[in-house]
Amino acid sequence: MNTLHAGLMCTALLTGTIAGLFGCMSAVRRRRRFAFAVCLAITSLDFAALAVLLSRLPESETLSPVPWTAAALSLTALSLSASFTLWHKSRRQLSPISVKESCDHLPSALCFAWENGQPCLKNLKMDELSHLITGEALLNANDFWKTMELQPIVTLENGRTWSFERVQMEMNGKTVYQITGTDITEEARLQWELEKDNLRLKAMNRRLRQYGQDVQEATREKEILRAKTRIHDQIGHALLQTRQFLSGAQDDAESVCAAWRQNVRLLLGKYADEQHVDTFDQLARAACAIGVTIERRGILPAEGTESAQLAETAAHECLTNLVRHAGGTRLEILGEKTASGWRVRYLNDGSTPSGPIVEGSGLSALRTRTEAAGGKMDIEYAPRFELTLALPEERQEIP
Repeated sequence: MNTLHAGLMCTALLTGTIAGLFGCMSAVRRRRRFAFAVCLAITSLDFAALAVLLSRLPESETLSPVPWTAAALSLTALSLSASFTLWHKSRRQLSPISVKESCDHLPSALCFAWENGQPCLKNLKMDELSHLITGEALLNANDFWKTMELQPIVTLENGRTWSFERVQMEMNGKTVYQITGTDITEEARLQWELEKDNLRLKAMNRRLRQYGQDVQEATREKEILRAKTRIHDQIGHALLQTRQFLSGAQDDAESVCAAWRQNVRLLLGKYADEQHVDTFDQLARAACAIGVTIERRGILPAEGTESAQLAETAAHECLTNLVRHAGGTRLEILGEKTASGWRVRYLNDGSTPSGPIVEGSGLSALRTRTEAAGGKMDIEYAPRFELTLALPEERQEIP
């Protein structure tokens, strides 16, 4: 056997020796005693043959090539076959080390411990979290759980939120506790946003309730004002009729009594709401009964609108004041359509006021209602009395 042939045989035996050592390590990792013994024996034979061949390499010309070649190839083949078989089985079967490696790659923290707290399996994430929470590695699962039991959800300094739970299990007749840590950062963020939304909704509900109460209060005040205006107008009308009757200008006692009966029903709340303001025709007839002429010219708001009711209320108030304070007998009502709604003017032939008009309850209530409807009321006293209403575009009266 020449030197080149001997070198090739040494290389083959060295390859077999290395493969055998790899097989031995694989068997040790997987705790396979029989496989370890087989690999060790094959590796020993490979190494012994390699050592003999290397010692006789200077006299390799005297060695027979056939037996050495057969031995080297056979031992190398056995070593490679054993190592490949162990490697192939390791890929198809779970081992304690593969289980540990798999647990270490989990995103969650995991620990299995015996009843006395000694861990039998834990992953790297559990050790990392234990360091962050307690300042040391997880050496006793019971001590760690005592720390987490009162507050199983914890937010770390890095902003991540973790939730821990412990479950009791039985394995081969022994009690085992499983502690699991789950990253719930996203869930905690959504919960926080939900709580903020709930707070905003509660605040909005409070504002809506307050708004509803304000609307009810405004409606109540509006109804009170309308009732006061109605009572003021009706009683003023009755007083005027009574004054005319007592002065002898009117002899219809029944109409005077009817006016006062109407006021009594109004005060008792038995007077229909739709009758609270006379129409212009009714007002003209009532004025005629007390010796006052009402003259209407121009365009006035249509019946059934809030502007029409304000115009009629103003006419009633002007009629009352004309008789009570100015001693006149003629009331002019001039209406015209404007770009923004209506303008209605009230003039009379009574005595000229001596100074600015002091608004009583009737005029004050009329101004309040007019401004609440979006209109405007102006009063002039020189050269003669004139009341002007600027009313918005027609809108239906709210019941």
